[in-house]
Amino acid sequence: MELDGCIRELLDIMKREVQSFNSISELLILEKKTLIEFNTRELAEILERQEDVFSSIACLEKSRITLLVKIGNMTGDNPESLSVSRLATMVENPLRKKIIEVGHILDTIHDDIRNKKASNSMLIKQGIMMVESDIRVILGAIGYPAAPNVGYGSNAQQNGLSGSVCIDGRM
Repeated sequence: MELDGCIRELLDIMKREVQSFNSISELLILEKKTLIEFNTRELAEILERQEDVFSSIACLEKSRITLLVKIGNMTGDNPESLSVSRLATMVENPLRKKIIEVGHILDTIHDDIRNKKASNSMLIKQGIMMVESDIRVILGAIGYPAAPNVGYGSNAQQNGLSGSVCIDGRM
């Protein structure tokens, strides 16, 4: 297969990656909604769908890497250092323009996904803090004294043992 054919095949893979990453972005929006609504059943379903899409992305990544190795062998370039810019220099327009455009789209989607994941992580941490507060209220209501070592985090300790959760000495 000639270089232009490999680049075209790579472009097809990248376009499918764009579709998959757009699916992840949409699922992250739904994840945020379920986190805000405390809808754990729907959250579990969304996480399952994310796993399916991540499996698809892993297959696409494997295909992309195999193709990059092939292109690297053809051109003498190190496949790990082949960038979209370098690939674009290997072909003429309109293929050059298309690969740069798809690379830019992937970069934009990557930034969007990173921001959504950070937002969802913050919501998860806030949810944990609310659960911790609720547990403290419940423990207080059933007669357990408030303990200064009740908490979440790597510094939670009970009887000299370090762990991630310590509530009333039993967990």
